[in-house]
Amino acid sequence: MKSWNLKNLCTIFLGALLVLSAMNQEADAFLNFSKDKQGPRAILVFVDMSGSTNIARRTVYKNAFEKIYQNLRQGDRIIVGTITGRSYIDFKPVVDVEIPKQSVWVNRISFEQNLAKTKENIRKQVEGLMSRKKGTPRTEILNSLNIADTIFHNEKRHKILVILSDMVQDSKEYNFSRVKVTDAYTADIIKYRKKNNLIPNLKGVKVYVAGASADEAKKFRSIEKFWNSYFEVTGADFSTHRYGHSLLEFEKEA
Repeated sequence: MKSWNLKNLCTIFLGALLVLSAMNQEADAFLNFSKDKQGPRAILVFVDMSGSTNIARRTVYKNAFEKIYQNLRQGDRIIVGTITGRSYIDFKPVVDVEIPKQSVWVNRISFEQNLAKTKENIRKQVEGLMSRKKGTPRTEILNSLNIADTIFHNEKRHKILVILSDMVQDSKEYNFSRVKVTDAYTADIIKYRKKNNLIPNLKGVKVYVAGASADEAKKFRSIEKFWNSYFEVTGADFSTHRYGHSLLEFEKEA
């Protein structure tokens, strides 16, 4: 009887070791997949759908999104939406999903299948968006930033906003292509929007811009300066090093 009990105890002990070993391997896989010390992120991507960006959507924007896509990590939430003349009124995300997380309680094969399916669905939806041939007549960037405020309001993850646009505001109120975007013009817009509680709260939101463009260098610099001033009053983490025609780097800063 004692011998039988000893054998059973040994069997149970060995079984426990195997289970612990498997759990450790799953934990290692989780750590290797996501070593980011800052934790998961909420990545909001706005895509300019105006007619002037038809070519950019299939080239510059597509390449920029690929860099974002390749950088996705476990637990990230990615939201993709459009910038149009009616963004603030009709906004509906094309994508709003969370990247699956691995854990010791999730079968590795099931996790990998779910991860692949999730990422493939993201790619499929975004490719459909980028391939649209008919653009919209307006570019309502300012009000789109108020949508970002709403989306990020209760978000506990690290917040990242990527704007894929030429950054030429074209609305009924403001048309950057038809006016000189001077310091005085910038100050007037900010003053008006502050007075009417239209400045979004983007405190702690890290901003990237890809696709920025203009007819001439002077106009490009004046528009860049406008957005630098505007993002400053929103509290966003904005840098001209993350503003340009192409998304040269994404989350690779030291």
